[in-house]
Amino acid sequence: MFFSSPDNITFNRFGGGGIMDLLAVLLRRLDAVLLVPGGPTVIPRDEVRDLMPAALRAEWPVVVARTGAEIDRAIRAS
Repeated sequence: MFFSSPDNITFNRFGGGGIMDLLAVLLRRLDAVLLVPGGPTVIPRDEVRDLMPAALRAEWPVVVARTGAEIDRAIRAS
């Protein structure tokens, strides 16, 4: 995990149920967006979609995922 800037955290090679559950909590608490290189953009609730830049919404599929299992399925489906 890297703190690239005050508003950017980078995770590399993460996985597993427990980590995904923690990631889901982090996304919900921060209204954060998970950008998966070559995959979907994962958001914790649909209202976050409206806060995203139009270019980001247009470039990759946007998926709402509220749990670690939903995040895992979204990544695997891409």
